[in-house]
Amino acid sequence: MKAQLPHKPESHWPEVRRRLAQASEATEGTLTLSPERAKAIMDERARVLARVPPHQPGAAEILEIATFTLGSERYAVEARHVREVIRSVEFTPVPGAPEFLLGLVNLRGEILAVVDLRRVLGLAGTELTGRILVLGHERAEFGVLADEVYEVTTVPLDEVFSPPGSVAGIGREFLRGVTKDALIILDGAALLAERRLFIEQSEEASL
Repeated sequence: MKAQLPHKPESHWPEVRRRLAQASEATEGTLTLSPERAKAIMDERARVLARVPPHQPGAAEILEIATFTLGSERYAVEARHVREVIRSVEFTPVPGAPEFLLGLVNLRGEILAVVDLRRVLGLAGTELTGRILVLGHERAEFGVLADEVYEVTTVPLDEVFSPPGSVAGIGREFLRGVTKDALIILDGAALLAERRLFIEQSEEASL
């Protein structure tokens, strides 16, 4: 008696044959493309391959900023306007000075005014302590008192938005913009152009 081989189900063969037929038809269709259609496909492939990678912002589109706090608010100013950061020291009051002028300090022979930016910006708050950001270009011009000074970082210019209409106060002209995470960026150039924040040479001589 001959042994019977195990029965092999053949129900899957029609599906295999159908797929093979489809593959064959697709291959034949590709081989018989019209010249115009073939050129269109090659042009499309060339366009895809030639796509420029995601745009990386250039140096001109990046704002380098020094971040700090005034009370509970986070602020920043362009790093190119910050000459150095020093520990808050005792400053000498100036009789009759504007309320935003906290006093004067001697920085290596340079007499600097130290200002409370919150009062310049028309904001309220408690007394600040901590650090002084020394602003200036060729030389130190004046100091800004802050609670804390953090890192120098960068922010894309297209993420700096105009201050909302709700921002009021006499110092609105010193605001450059605000980021989506509520970081207020000050206009360092405008601050350094404000003569009220400077100590004149005649006043330095009298000190």
